Amino acid sequence: MEGIEKGRIEGIEKGRREGIEKGRLEGIREGKLEGAVTTLASLVKDGILSIEDAAKRANMSVEVFKKYIY
Repeated sequence: MEGIEKGRIEGIEKGRREGIEKGRLEGIREGKLEGAVTTLASLVKDGILSIEDAAKRANMSVEVFKKYIY
């Protein structure tokens, strides 16, 4: 039974490590998107970029992008 228990524990640890890594990568991706959208929203507010162009660059509809501006 010791071998089975050891394998189970190793499997749990591997799953935990993979879950942490997946969560970390997802957080990085979301942070990059948030930073890009914040920059685009700032350019729209300053009149440098149209909301349509900003939404297109963010791969969002204009309606969704407006939520980040107002």
